[in-house]
Amino acid sequence: MQFVFISVALAAGIASAFQSGSNQTLQRALDAPLWAAALVALVTAVTSIAVVLVSGERLPAASAAGTAPWWAWTGGILGVGFVLGTVYAAPKLGAGLFMACIVTAEVLTGLILDHFGLLGFDVHQAGWGRFIGGALMIAGLSLIAIF
Repeated sequence: MQFVFISVALAAGIASAFQSGSNQTLQRALDAPLWAAALVALVTAVTSIAVVLVSGERLPAASAAGTAPWWAWTGGILGVGFVLGTVYAAPKLGAGLFMACIVTAEVLTGLILDHFGLLGFDVHQAGWGRFIGGALMIAGLSLIAIF
């Protein structure tokens, strides 16, 4: 079963790389980075609503929304930050370095979230193997940046 989740995660990583390219292409066509980010968010919202309607999933009770912690609502804001990063930084860095920065930052942040069990993640203590893995991520990022 873990193979399925790993496959989904790898597909999300591939989609992320393609999203960075499509976002920067839209930004170049519009010559307006903030409008490009806003339009990406609009398309995301429309697509998400269409998927929900097609799936038949029922609208959750309004009271359920109040049970989520405040930080559970920051995903959209963080998503805008990602899109703005793609339209501003990806064209300057190139796809390889941009994605290396994102993946390295995600892995290192994920190790911290796991170690402390933050944001609802189960605790996965950071041992030497994880520290070495994080260091190798930084080394790989450095090599991509240099060459």
